[in-house]
Amino acid sequence: MILQKNTDQHRWNFSRFGGVTQVILKDADDITHLYELDQKLWTVLAMPTQGIFFDPKTISLLDYDGDGFIRPPEILATVDWINTQLSDISLLLEEGDSVPLELIKDETLRASARWLLDHIKKNDAQEISIADIETQKKFFDAHIPDCNAPIAADESDDDKLKQIINIAIASCIANGTLTDGVQQRILQDLMADAEAFLAWQISLKEEGILPLDLEHTQKAAAALAAIKEKVEDYFLRCTLTEYAPDKAAALSADEQVFQQLATESIHYDNEALYALPLAAAAADNPLPLTKGINPAWKAKLQTFVEDTVTPLLGHKECITQDEFALIVQKLTPYQGRLSGKPTTPVALLSVPFLQALINGEKQGEVSSLIRYALTIEKERGNVSNLEKLVLLRRDFVTLLKNYISFSDFYEGKGSVFQAGVLYFDTRAADLCFELNGDARHATLDTLSGAYLVYCDISRKGETTKKIVALFTNGDSDNIVIGRNGIFYDRAGKDWNAVVTKVIANPISVRQAFFMPYKQLAAMIETQIAARAAAGEAKSADLLSKTAATVTTADKQAVAGTAPATAAPTAAKKLDLGTIALIGTALGGISALIGSILQALFGLGFWVPLGLIGILLCISSPSMILASTKLRKRSIAPILEANGWAINIRTRINIPFGTQLTQLAAIPFGSIVVPIDPFADKKNGRKAVFIILGILIVGIAAFCYLKFGLHFRFSEISTYLKNLNNK
Repeated sequence: MILQKNTDQHRWNFSRFGGVTQVILKDADDITHLYELDQKLWTVLAMPTQGIFFDPKTISLLDYDGDGFIRPPEILATVDWINTQLSDISLLLEEGDSVPLELIKDETLRASARWLLDHIKKNDAQEISIADIETQKKFFDAHIPDCNAPIAADESDDDKLKQIINIAIASCIANGTLTDGVQQRILQDLMADAEAFLAWQISLKEEGILPLDLEHTQKAAAALAAIKEKVEDYFLRCTLTEYAPDKAAALSADEQVFQQLATESIHYDNEALYALPLAAAAADNPLPLTKGINPAWKAKLQTFVEDTVTPLLGHKECITQDEFALIVQKLTPYQGRLSGKPTTPVALLSVPFLQALINGEKQGEVSSLIRYALTIEKERGNVSNLEKLVLLRRDFVTLLKNYISFSDFYEGKGSVFQAGVLYFDTRAADLCFELNGDARHATLDTLSGAYLVYCDISRKGETTKKIVALFTNGDSDNIVIGRNGIFYDRAGKDWNAVVTKVIANPISVRQAFFMPYKQLAAMIETQIAARAAAGEAKSADLLSKTAATVTTADKQAVAGTAPATAAPTAAKKLDLGTIALIGTALGGISALIGSILQALFGLGFWVPLGLIGILLCISSPSMILASTKLRKRSIAPILEANGWAINIRTRINIPFGTQLTQLAAIPFGSIVVPIDPFADKKNGRKAVFIILGILIVGIAAFCYLKFGLHFRFSEISTYLKNLNNK
């Protein structure tokens, strides 16, 4: 990164994490001056709102255009909004999810916070938290006004009035007329509706068309309207039976209908039952009111009796056609005036209540109800800004530390893109990404240069997901497709993990150091296995031929012939050229060994360093190659495939990589039982140690007899050199 002269007024702080230079947000001034920070220095230029482990409410507040990505202009707009709402934005740098009321700069928002705390009975509280807002939101959700909400007739006038006011306010909200002066306008509308309804009632009384008082007349007319057509149908059927007595049964019910009903489960709302006559028709029969009634119409007929027949005619067991005509005659004038009835919810209020409202006795109470309902709706709108302020106070700096820089990631505090921890092959991989299914992973992931292990994770009751884990420590000897592990997500839930794919790259320098020796051991094992397989095949062939000879020996004896004995193969002789070639090879090998020993013993007491040098000569090429690749590891390609726009190289160097994958280790102070009842036998090892001990003693005795007690390693080197010259 090129260092330039800082000509800006604000002085920024930068730090290096894992070989990556990034800006550090240390105080409130850093946040306030973010618009001055060159976007070429920002770590991220676009962050997806999906697939990250961040509060969804907060991230949705930051996505102003709703396109599913957070971009620098939205970050800067959020900073500006916070500056207008908070008097001290250093609060963002502190842990917590509450905002002191004294720090809320906007007076309207501060007043809303005070009202909210008072409303939830926290009058002494001086700060507002997420929990407080959630409590108030539950109240709002339970008290949402609805323009179409029905008002029950059996409720009290006070409850009806509250619902009428809520309907009026909901109508204002829907029409966009919830402005200043709406309280007075709603009150005036209520007064006007009440006056119009009372005037209509007075006109009914003055004209003398109410057979009962208004309330009971309304009930009687409603009950009559619900059953009038069916009663008229019944009396007409009775008249027809007088006209055609032989058709009385057919007019009462169709036999096929009863046969159909007999074959099915009958309910009161059955359409076929509902279509049957109100009662059995007969000439000059009155309408029974208590017995012999069609069950589907019994409830409506009972209401008709209680609200209409009894108030107008007195107690009756049945009514004649003339009595029914009298009921209709009494209620027809009122029904004719219903078209002129004011269509307003205040018609549900009692007449005394409406008169008290018009006379001014209820105006103060009604005004208070309107004012309270309007306050609720006003604060319902303000609570979203309060929630936004408190959420940003809690989460915004965390977002910046995963956007402006990746300081949370490099400091080991956990980033918004880390999905959890994968436990597999005696290690724990902390750097795991949840894959979004984008096809770009197949191309971009290989550019990360890291050892990637792809897994399908599953859990009962959850959708199967895919993750990729970066292994940055240990070795890869036992990492193969099909093995199982366990994955813990950010919430601590455990998932079954199955390895489905591996992209092999160097894991560590330690692994690279042992790689040549492991390859040599693998090659030797392969050669030994091949020779053993060839020998086994040769032995099997010989045994097969011998078995064939034995099984056919009796047949050859009967035939009087003896099996032909194979002529012995003449032993191959070594010619002089081959002997000379072998001698030359042995001489070269001995000369090479002698030169190596001469150089080694010529070091004197520095022989151990010489041995280390030999090991480094063997391992250094693979170590250098591995370290070169390890320093280039980056998480940027994986994030890019998940939809991020990464602006800088987010590298994972060797020291940082060792912290991202934890290897298994016995805890300090643990007690390990030294005796293993199933340990491998050590007879062979003892023999090797005995032979090595004899060789060491022999070499020591030779050096003593040849060079004396006080000898130097250089004398051994001179001796080997003279021996080689001979």
